[in-house]
Amino acid sequence: MKRLLLPLLIFPISVFAAGGLPDKPYIYVRGEAEIEKSADMAMLRFDVVARAPEESKASDEAQSKANKIFALLKERKIADNDVIAESLRSEPQFENEENYQRRGKVIGYVVTRPFEVKVRDIATFSKLADEVMAIGGIEFSSIGGDLQKEKEIREELWGKALANARDQAEKTTKQSGMKIDSLFAISPVPIPQIVSAMFPQEATAERTVVTGSNPSTAKEQVPSQYRLRPIKLSESVHVIYLISPAK
Repeated sequence: MKRLLLPLLIFPISVFAAGGLPDKPYIYVRGEAEIEKSADMAMLRFDVVARAPEESKASDEAQSKANKIFALLKERKIADNDVIAESLRSEPQFENEENYQRRGKVIGYVVTRPFEVKVRDIATFSKLADEVMAIGGIEFSSIGGDLQKEKEIREELWGKALANARDQAEKTTKQSGMKIDSLFAISPVPIPQIVSAMFPQEATAERTVVTGSNPSTAKEQVPSQYRLRPIKLSESVHVIYLISPAK
Protein backbone atom coordinates (compact mmCIF):
# COMPACT_ATOMS: atom_id res chain seq x y z
CA MET A 1 0.00 0.00 0.00
CA LYS A 2 1.38 3.38 -0.96
CA ARG A 3 0.32 6.75 0.39
CA LEU A 4 1.46 10.38 0.44
CA LEU A 5 1.77 12.00 3.85
CA LEU A 6 3.45 15.27 2.85
CA PRO A 7 2.09 17.47 0.05
CA LEU A 8 4.14 17.89 -3.08
CA LEU A 9 6.05 21.17 -3.15
CA ILE A 10 7.11 23.02 -6.27
CA PHE A 11 9.52 25.93 -5.89
CA PRO A 12 9.87 28.18 -8.96
CA ILE A 13 12.84 29.84 -7.22
CA SER A 14 15.02 28.61 -4.41
CA VAL A 15 14.29 30.40 -1.16
CA PHE A 16 16.63 27.95 0.60
CA ALA A 17 19.65 28.14 -1.73
CA ALA A 18 21.89 29.31 1.09
CA GLY A 19 21.09 26.09 2.97
CA GLY A 20 22.58 23.88 0.25
CA LEU A 21 19.40 23.34 -1.78
CA PRO A 22 19.06 24.03 -5.53
CA ASP A 23 19.21 27.53 -6.97
CA LYS A 24 17.00 26.29 -9.84
CA PRO A 25 13.30 25.38 -9.90
CA TYR A 26 12.69 22.05 -8.18
CA ILE A 27 10.03 19.82 -6.69
CA TYR A 28 10.29 18.20 -3.26
CA VAL A 29 8.25 15.02 -2.79
CA ARG A 30 7.91 12.24 -0.26
CA GLY A 31 7.27 8.72 -1.50
CA GLU A 32 6.13 5.85 0.69
CA ALA A 33 5.58 2.12 0.53
CA GLU A 34 4.10 -0.20 3.14
CA ILE A 35 3.56 -3.92 3.45
CA GLU A 36 1.88 -6.26 5.92
CA LYS A 37 3.03 -9.87 6.28
CA SER A 38 2.36 -12.75 8.61
CA ALA A 39 5.18 -13.40 11.07
CA ASP A 40 7.42 -16.32 10.06
CA MET A 41 9.59 -16.28 13.19
CA ALA A 42 8.87 -15.96 16.91
CA MET A 43 10.93 -14.08 19.49
CA LEU A 44 10.85 -15.39 23.07
CA ARG A 45 12.12 -13.00 25.74
CA PHE A 46 12.30 -14.22 29.32
CA ASP A 47 14.35 -14.10 32.49
CA VAL A 48 15.70 -16.96 34.59
CA VAL A 49 15.16 -15.81 38.17
CA ALA A 50 16.57 -17.42 41.33
CA ARG A 51 16.16 -16.30 44.95
CA ALA A 52 18.10 -17.52 47.95
CA PRO A 53 19.36 -16.22 51.34
CA GLU A 54 22.95 -16.38 50.06
CA GLU A 55 24.13 -14.82 46.82
CA SER A 56 26.22 -17.85 45.85
CA LYS A 57 23.24 -20.19 46.20
CA ALA A 58 21.01 -17.89 44.14
CA SER A 59 23.72 -17.73 41.47
CA ASP A 60 24.15 -21.51 41.40
CA GLU A 61 20.39 -22.01 41.04
CA ALA A 62 20.16 -19.47 38.21
CA GLN A 63 23.06 -21.06 36.36
CA SER A 64 21.59 -24.53 36.82
CA LYS A 65 18.28 -23.42 35.30
CA ALA A 66 20.11 -21.63 32.50
CA ASN A 67 21.98 -24.83 31.67
CA LYS A 68 18.68 -26.70 31.47
CA ILE A 69 17.39 -24.08 29.04
CA PHE A 70 20.53 -24.33 26.90
CA ALA A 71 20.11 -28.11 26.78
CA LEU A 72 16.43 -27.76 25.86
CA LEU A 73 17.17 -25.30 23.07
CA LYS A 74 19.88 -27.56 21.69
CA GLU A 75 17.46 -30.51 21.78
CA ARG A 76 14.91 -28.40 19.87
CA LYS A 77 17.60 -27.57 17.28
CA ILE A 78 17.72 -23.85 18.03
CA ALA A 79 20.99 -22.52 16.58
CA ASP A 80 23.51 -20.97 18.97
CA ASN A 81 23.39 -17.72 16.98
CA ASP A 82 19.65 -17.50 17.65
CA VAL A 83 20.13 -17.45 21.42
CA ILE A 84 21.28 -14.37 23.34
CA ALA A 85 22.07 -14.86 27.04
CA GLU A 86 24.99 -12.55 27.64
CA SER A 87 24.35 -10.98 31.03
CA LEU A 88 23.82 -11.79 34.70
CA ARG A 89 22.38 -9.52 37.38
CA SER A 90 22.48 -9.96 41.16
CA GLU A 91 20.50 -7.74 43.54
CA PRO A 92 20.05 -7.85 47.31
CA GLN A 93 16.64 -8.13 48.94
CA PHE A 94 15.91 -6.09 52.05
CA GLU A 95 13.52 -6.42 54.98
CA ASN A 96 11.62 -3.33 53.85
CA GLU A 97 11.68 -2.98 50.07
CA GLU A 98 9.15 -0.12 50.05
CA ASN A 99 11.14 2.29 52.23
CA TYR A 100 14.33 3.26 50.41
CA GLN A 101 15.54 5.32 53.36
CA ARG A 102 15.16 2.49 55.87
CA ARG A 103 15.32 -0.82 54.10
CA GLY A 104 16.79 -2.75 56.97
CA LYS A 105 19.13 -5.69 56.70
CA VAL A 106 19.68 -7.87 53.64
CA ILE A 107 17.50 -10.99 53.79
CA GLY A 108 18.45 -12.58 50.48
CA TYR A 109 19.52 -12.17 46.88
CA VAL A 110 17.86 -12.29 43.46
CA VAL A 111 19.96 -13.43 40.51
CA THR A 112 18.58 -12.91 37.02
CA ARG A 113 19.72 -14.11 33.58
CA PRO A 114 17.82 -12.66 30.59
CA PHE A 115 17.30 -14.77 27.46
CA GLU A 116 16.27 -13.81 23.95
CA VAL A 117 15.53 -16.72 21.62
CA LYS A 118 14.65 -16.71 17.92
CA VAL A 119 12.42 -19.61 16.91
CA ARG A 120 12.55 -19.91 13.13
CA ASP A 121 10.21 -22.91 13.00
CA ILE A 122 7.19 -20.86 13.97
CA ALA A 123 4.95 -23.91 14.34
CA THR A 124 6.96 -25.04 17.38
CA PHE A 125 7.33 -21.88 19.44
CA SER A 126 4.17 -22.40 21.55
CA LYS A 127 5.36 -25.80 22.78
CA LEU A 128 8.86 -24.47 23.38
CA ALA A 129 7.51 -21.60 25.48
CA ASP A 130 5.60 -24.07 27.64
CA GLU A 131 8.69 -26.27 28.06
CA VAL A 132 10.77 -23.29 29.13
CA MET A 133 8.09 -22.22 31.61
CA ALA A 134 7.94 -25.75 33.05
CA ILE A 135 11.55 -25.46 34.21
CA GLY A 136 10.35 -23.09 36.92
CA GLY A 137 11.62 -19.70 38.00
CA ILE A 138 11.01 -18.28 34.52
CA GLU A 139 9.52 -14.84 33.97
CA PHE A 140 8.46 -14.07 30.39
CA SER A 141 8.60 -10.44 29.27
CA SER A 142 7.22 -10.98 25.76
CA ILE A 143 6.47 -13.33 22.90
CA GLY A 144 6.41 -11.57 19.55
CA GLY A 145 6.45 -12.20 15.84
CA ASP A 146 9.19 -11.18 13.43
CA LEU A 147 10.32 -11.70 9.83
CA GLN A 148 13.34 -13.74 8.85
CA LYS A 149 13.96 -11.72 5.67
CA GLU A 150 13.20 -8.25 6.99
CA LYS A 151 16.32 -6.74 5.40
CA GLU A 152 15.37 -7.98 1.92
CA ILE A 153 11.77 -6.79 2.37
CA ARG A 154 12.94 -3.33 3.42
CA GLU A 155 15.20 -3.10 0.37
CA GLU A 156 12.21 -3.94 -1.81
CA LEU A 157 10.09 -1.34 -0.02
CA TRP A 158 12.79 1.29 -0.52
CA GLY A 159 12.64 0.72 -4.28
CA LYS A 160 8.86 0.98 -4.25
CA ALA A 161 9.01 4.20 -2.21
CA LEU A 162 11.39 5.69 -4.81
CA ALA A 163 9.04 4.67 -7.60
CA ASN A 164 6.14 6.19 -5.67
CA ALA A 165 8.02 9.48 -5.29
CA ARG A 166 8.86 9.59 -9.01
CA ASP A 167 5.26 8.84 -9.98
CA GLN A 168 3.92 11.65 -7.79
CA ALA A 169 6.52 14.12 -9.04
CA GLU A 170 5.78 13.32 -12.70
CA LYS A 171 2.03 13.69 -12.23
CA THR A 172 2.34 17.01 -10.41
CA THR A 173 4.87 18.58 -12.79
CA LYS A 174 2.79 17.54 -15.79
CA GLN A 175 -0.31 19.17 -14.32
CA SER A 176 1.73 22.32 -13.64
CA GLY A 177 3.19 22.59 -17.15
CA MET A 178 6.63 21.52 -15.97
CA LYS A 179 8.87 18.49 -16.52
CA ILE A 180 11.52 16.67 -14.49
CA ASP A 181 15.08 17.30 -15.69
CA SER A 182 17.22 15.43 -13.16
CA LEU A 183 17.47 14.05 -9.67
CA PHE A 184 19.06 16.40 -7.14
CA ALA A 185 18.85 14.60 -3.76
CA ILE A 186 17.48 11.50 -2.04
CA SER A 187 17.10 11.19 1.74
CA PRO A 188 15.45 8.63 4.06
CA VAL A 189 14.54 11.52 6.41
CA PRO A 190 12.94 14.91 5.67
CA ILE A 191 15.16 17.57 4.09
CA PRO A 192 15.55 19.75 7.22
CA GLN A 193 15.76 23.15 5.51
CA ILE A 194 12.43 22.62 3.76
CA VAL A 195 10.54 20.90 6.54
CA SER A 196 11.58 23.34 9.26
CA ALA A 197 10.56 26.31 7.13
CA MET A 198 7.36 24.99 5.56
CA PHE A 199 6.14 22.45 8.16
CA PRO A 200 7.42 23.44 11.65
CA GLN A 201 4.93 21.08 13.34
CA GLU A 202 5.48 18.13 11.00
CA ALA A 203 6.28 14.88 12.83
CA THR A 204 8.89 12.56 11.37
CA ALA A 205 7.47 9.19 10.39
CA GLU A 206 9.52 6.27 11.71
CA ARG A 207 9.86 2.73 10.50
CA THR A 208 7.56 0.54 12.51
CA VAL A 209 7.36 -3.13 13.41
CA VAL A 210 4.33 -4.39 15.30
CA THR A 211 4.93 -7.53 17.31
CA GLY A 212 2.82 -10.03 19.16
CA SER A 213 1.17 -10.83 22.43
CA ASN A 214 2.13 -11.64 26.00
CA PRO A 215 2.31 -15.30 27.02
CA SER A 216 -0.07 -17.13 29.32
CA THR A 217 1.46 -18.62 32.46
CA ALA A 218 -1.04 -21.48 32.68
CA LYS A 219 0.36 -25.01 32.59
CA GLU A 220 -1.56 -27.27 30.22
CA GLN A 221 -1.30 -30.74 28.76
CA VAL A 222 -1.34 -29.35 25.22
CA PRO A 223 0.76 -26.42 23.96
CA SER A 224 -0.60 -23.00 24.79
CA GLN A 225 -2.09 -21.07 21.89
CA TYR A 226 -0.76 -17.71 20.73
CA ARG A 227 -1.88 -15.39 17.93
CA LEU A 228 0.95 -13.29 16.54
CA ARG A 229 0.08 -9.96 15.02
CA PRO A 230 0.92 -9.33 11.37
CA ILE A 231 4.17 -7.46 10.81
CA LYS A 232 3.80 -4.03 9.25
CA LEU A 233 6.86 -2.54 7.59
CA SER A 234 7.07 0.85 5.92
CA GLU A 235 9.73 2.91 4.18
CA SER A 236 9.70 6.56 3.18
CA VAL A 237 12.01 8.54 0.92
CA HIS A 238 12.37 12.29 0.46
CA VAL A 239 13.42 13.34 -3.05
CA ILE A 240 14.25 16.61 -4.78
CA TYR A 241 13.98 16.77 -8.59
CA LEU A 242 15.17 19.68 -10.70
CA ILE A 243 12.40 20.83 -13.05
CA SER A 244 11.86 23.18 -16.01
CA PRO A 245 8.96 24.31 -18.21
CA ALA A 246 7.68 21.60 -20.53
CA LYS A 247 8.20 22.34 -24.21
